[in-house]
Amino acid sequence: MSDSSFSKGIGLAIAASVFWGSMGVCAQYLLQQCSFTPLDLVSMRLVLAGLILLIMERLVFGRNIISPLKDIRTTVGILVAGLLILVSQLTFMLAVAASNAGTAAIVLTLVPLICAFWLSITEKRPLTMREGICFVLAASGVFLIVTKGNFSTLDLSFAGVLWGFVSAIFSAAYSIQPRKLIMKVGVGPVVGFGMLFGGLVASVMNPPWTMNVQWTVLSVSAFTYVVLIGTVAAFWCYLSSLKYVSAVIVGLMVCFEPLSAYLLSVFAFDLRIGMWEGAGICLVLLNVFVLSLPKKSSEAIKP
Repeated sequence: MSDSSFSKGIGLAIAASVFWGSMGVCAQYLLQQCSFTPLDLVSMRLVLAGLILLIMERLVFGRNIISPLKDIRTTVGILVAGLLILVSQLTFMLAVAASNAGTAAIVLTLVPLICAFWLSITEKRPLTMREGICFVLAASGVFLIVTKGNFSTLDLSFAGVLWGFVSAIFSAAYSIQPRKLIMKVGVGPVVGFGMLFGGLVASVMNPPWTMNVQWTVLSVSAFTYVVLIGTVAAFWCYLSSLKYVSAVIVGLMVCFEPLSAYLLSVFAFDLRIGMWEGAGICLVLLNVFVLSLPKKSSEAIKP
């Protein structure tokens, strides 16, 4: 793999995490101030984001979005990808509800390890020394950012950790499962139809006409950002990055989600960056620096 492709993959993964992190501020406002439930938000954003992606593929890029569905195996793969995205999103929300966002974010740092474990079994791909070091840096950085050095802020309830772990498993799954599909038919059809299907399944569980949300100019603006940036752009960047780098490395970039959410809160609410948060930010950035170092021929950790 060329250095330019590797850098492109890293950049796309970081962009996705930043979009997700910034989306969290808008999502929190909708959930706390506008009577949205987690299922309301997940179902509506997936359906609308899927439709927008498919419309863009057809009208903006002029691609035939129906041809990938002519192959039954491709269609089934896309539908499975949609279900994986849906379940990962719902279980993350359940983890937040059962504990708190910080606990859920820390549990999600297990995603690259789960990816590495699965790939070591299926593809005989061992975890490299570089990836192991980066996992420690990323997890430690996220831990310091979300706890601010006060470990009592974590809510290690059984339900919260369990839902967080389930979310990490499904997040790892949708980082691995659609990769061959994306290489075959492109990001647009996979993400677009996958999200649309996942959103429709959620809508069956939570019909749109039963939602009791408060629509104002501000809530419409926040929801628009959640759909366009926090869903369409974020998932497109995330899954596009899988064309250039491994699912393990992409998973390591998820650490930028809590980092971007924290930095946005600093600028939006004029907060001060404390010593612990600053140390966490440095560890997360060091994670990317280590990944960018020239590769060595033998750096694998035997599974």
